[in-house]
Amino acid sequence: MSETLIIRFNVGGTPMATLKTTFPVDSIFHKWFVSRTKASPFTSDRDGAYFVDRDPFSFGVVLNYFRLRKAGQLWEACLPKDPDRLAMLTQEADFFLLPQLRDQAICMLQLCSNKNDSNYINEMLAKSTSCPQGFDKKEEEDEEDF
Repeated sequence: MSETLIIRFNVGGTPMATLKTTFPVDSIFHKWFVSRTKASPFTSDRDGAYFVDRDPFSFGVVLNYFRLRKAGQLWEACLPKDPDRLAMLTQEADFFLLPQLRDQAICMLQLCSNKNDSNYINEMLAKSTSCPQGFDKKEEEDEEDF
């Protein structure tokens, strides 16, 4: 396989790579790294990889999101189960303009809150631009009555 089909990243010091064809044509990733129709906010490191100063774990989830969607597989399987990682993923998905991924991570956070204390999750979501209202456990309980 030709090296030109591979795109390399250095995400917070963690090397990652994927095929350029992994990114859907309508994604910001395609516009930044493949077609270059939009200026990339990232610079190259000394090895030529794009340096992405973001969370490596979440970036790996983003890449898997693209890979699984491309393969027609259940992309939700790549979402972390840990509430802290889900909270971080909501922010990273927001940054990378991936509303479907962000919304699914928020839904999973809400499910976590049904099983655990939701105060932490509500506090995190209240600070988020993607879900500034947080969510109300009482409203969820009322919905379950239907």
